[in-house]
Amino acid sequence: MAEGYQGTFIEKGKGETEFLEVEELIKETLEESKRLEKPSVSPQKEEIKKEEFKATTLSTPTPSPAAEPTKKEVSSSGYEETFKEYQAGDIVKGTVIKIDPSGVLVDIKYKADGLIPPEELSEKPFSSPNEVVKVGEVIDVYIENLENKEGYVLLSKKRADYEKKWQLAYDAFRNKKLLEGKVLQALRGGLVVDCDGIRGFIPASQVAKRPEISLESFVGQTLPVKVIEVNRRQGKIVLSHKLGAGEKEKFAAEKLLDELEVGQIRKGKVVSLKSFGAFVDLGGIEGLIHLTELSWKRVKHPSEVLRLGDEIDVFVLGVDKINKKVALGLKELQPDPWVTAAEIYKPGQIVKAKILRFAKFGAFAELEHGLEGLIHISEISKDPVSKPEDAVKIGDVVEVKILRVIPEEQKIGLSIKEALIEKEREALKEAAQEEKKVTIADILAEKEKARAEKEAEQMEESEEGVG
Repeated sequence: MAEGYQGTFIEKGKGETEFLEVEELIKETLEESKRLEKPSVSPQKEEIKKEEFKATTLSTPTPSPAAEPTKKEVSSSGYEETFKEYQAGDIVKGTVIKIDPSGVLVDIKYKADGLIPPEELSEKPFSSPNEVVKVGEVIDVYIENLENKEGYVLLSKKRADYEKKWQLAYDAFRNKKLLEGKVLQALRGGLVVDCDGIRGFIPASQVAKRPEISLESFVGQTLPVKVIEVNRRQGKIVLSHKLGAGEKEKFAAEKLLDELEVGQIRKGKVVSLKSFGAFVDLGGIEGLIHLTELSWKRVKHPSEVLRLGDEIDVFVLGVDKINKKVALGLKELQPDPWVTAAEIYKPGQIVKAKILRFAKFGAFAELEHGLEGLIHISEISKDPVSKPEDAVKIGDVVEVKILRVIPEEQKIGLSIKEALIEKEREALKEAAQEEKKVTIADILAEKEKARAEKEAEQMEESEEGVG
């Protein structure tokens, strides 16, 4: 074997032809060894690839050292995918991560943080960025440039607010949305209003007001408005208070109507007095207190009980949600005099009453404690009359006799005739008693006189006999 190994070495003393043959033999041997190695290497690589694929999806197998470079590439690719793709002009949300005098750093989920220069924070004046934003606050920002000299994404909060303002104005205009705005200034032609950053103008013709009210009186007030025109080219947003006020009142009225129920006690303001009753504003919808519901007493006109502007409690008697009508009562919140009527007035009593009004069948008279009674025409006078006014006048205070009391029907029967008869009867009785008293006295006096005269006669006779 040693001889075999020695035969493979090349000695310097040999010829050049022999050297070339040996070199050719070595090349052939190397090529043959490569061909033999290829079948065994290829399956091993395939197994490694399969193992890498399983490792990236299931994360269960332990990757071999040969697979480590591939894992790093996948990890790097996944990290890049967490960033969002933006363009200049986009409005995005970001979280404030740092505030200093040079600007505000914002995380917008991009490969570089965003920077808001101080002059791009707000349209309103401020002394420190902390007055505008806080660390951790999520804000809307406008992308001015994806990369500045320092590598930051250049942002503007002021521009984002400006764009949002116009977008909100367009949305409110298209959707006819009701807004609320604070009046900042009164001009000759109208009002300047701020609606959560949307600054608009209400022409004087679109302000809901009475002629005697000035525009200056609206400064500082918050008004309901609707957008009626948006012109970005001219930087103009026109608002209407009239439409907004009408919309708000309509909404408030519908909401209130849904909430109203019979039996509720509500606060309201007297806004109108009519011959048939009083209208009360409940805060968006008006209800009617009918004349008969104002008081337990008979009322000719609501002005006898109420005045315009009075703030009162009212009782809800009825709610008509279809026709949007509400019936109210005032006397229901007052003690019902009919509850105690039978205790106060008894049949046969003689009391005073005030004539209130006439009817064909008699006259109504007011008693004390807010009660009324009827004097039938047959009971209004001892003498027959065809009309009540032939016997009494409205406003007369007369004596009446209680004939009957029916609380459940709210009726009291009265009689002037019976009161007069009763009065005459009492007068006769008293006269008879007086006459009777005078007669007895006279008899006694006569007896006393007769006795005195008799005694005088007897004395005279006795004196004559002695003489």
